[in-house]
Amino acid sequence: MILKSPGQLKFTVITFTLAMLGLLGGCLGLTVSFDSQPSDSMSQAPEKSPFLENHTATPSPQLQRVEPKITSNPTLEKSKFGNLRISNKTYQPIRLALLLRHSPSSSSGKKGLIPAHWDFAPQEGSQGGLILSLPEGSLKLEKGDILVAFAQDGSRRYWGPYIVGETSGPLWDPKTGEWQLTLVP
Repeated sequence: MILKSPGQLKFTVITFTLAMLGLLGGCLGLTVSFDSQPSDSMSQAPEKSPFLENHTATPSPQLQRVEPKITSNPTLEKSKFGNLRISNKTYQPIRLALLLRHSPSSSSGKKGLIPAHWDFAPQEGSQGGLILSLPEGSLKLEKGDILVAFAQDGSRRYWGPYIVGETSGPLWDPKTGEWQLTLVP
């Protein structure tokens, strides 16, 4: 097929795009419907409001940007460097994925490690939890490491993402010196 004019090219591109959208919508089960009767809200003209007739401008208050104060205690941050204990209290098989935050100033020397994951059976570690480790040795989490858990049964459930020291989980247990993550249904 040879396109002889720019109009034919535009028509072909539009037709192709609509056809692809139609195929995509059909595959996803999307439907489009049109009402044969016009809606009452569309056919009525908007009424004039007495509030809109006042043309005087009122000054709005000046907004000030407030920066949150971040206080960092280096001794506290270093003390939150520890193992991860996981408890799968769900009735689903779970995959827990870990992405270590790479930073040149990392005190743990975790530079260059690849992401890791662990698989858990339903209810595995639900009583006391399991301490995770890596093939190279023990696993120590620090602030900024990222955890996310996925159900492996096709239910599309997930937990997280959790950013260590920044989100609600995992929780730091000062008694044991461990991060604890409990996955519940």
